[in-house]
Amino acid sequence: MDALEGMYQSFLRQMGEPAFLEPYRKACRKTEEKLGKINVDYSKQLGRAFISQITSRIKTPESCLNKMLKKKYSIEKETAQERLNDISGVRVVCNFLDDIYKLVEILKEDDEIEIVKTKDYVKKPKASGYQSLHVIALIPIEGMGKKKVEIQIRTQAMNFWAVVEHHFVYKKGNYEKYEFEKDLKECAKAIYKIDKKMLLLRERMETAQVME
Repeated sequence: MDALEGMYQSFLRQMGEPAFLEPYRKACRKTEEKLGKINVDYSKQLGRAFISQITSRIKTPESCLNKMLKKKYSIEKETAQERLNDISGVRVVCNFLDDIYKLVEILKEDDEIEIVKTKDYVKKPKASGYQSLHVIALIPIEGMGKKKVEIQIRTQAMNFWAVVEHHFVYKKGNYEKYEFEKDLKECAKAIYKIDKKMLLLRERMETAQVME
């Protein structure tokens, strides 16, 4: 085993240690609990489902290593902790376009959560067509300091597109994505139009109910 391979293996071992991962798992759980409570409270207030799905995951050591190499970061556990924002990830799926922005405002009002960065890939999608609202939050864990959690917030239509693209393109290193790039982008644009149309339809329905 050469020195470079040894460095990679050491990094993978450290990133997979329970002591390293546990604070990130706790940060995910705490974030999910907060989002669950928000969903209950606002669903009652709105008279409809505010959030339709909440899931979480911890980035695998292999995925962390690949991202470190892609970003040309030094392959060290401490660098990963400092530079990677998505070791802990929580995905939130809402029903309507305005709900994703409302959720960000609610999170900003939480005294326990520190929002350090937001990336709006809805108003400005990625080149692939990917749409989602990303929030990087610092979540305090008792006795373990604060851990970053990337919260991805999107509509059900956006999530459908992202799941398909992730499965067939993002994770397939030898997959010829360029053949389908144009179609994916067109689908993403169509999805955004549908989301806007569904929001307008909901607003019209709500207005009609009030007038009754």
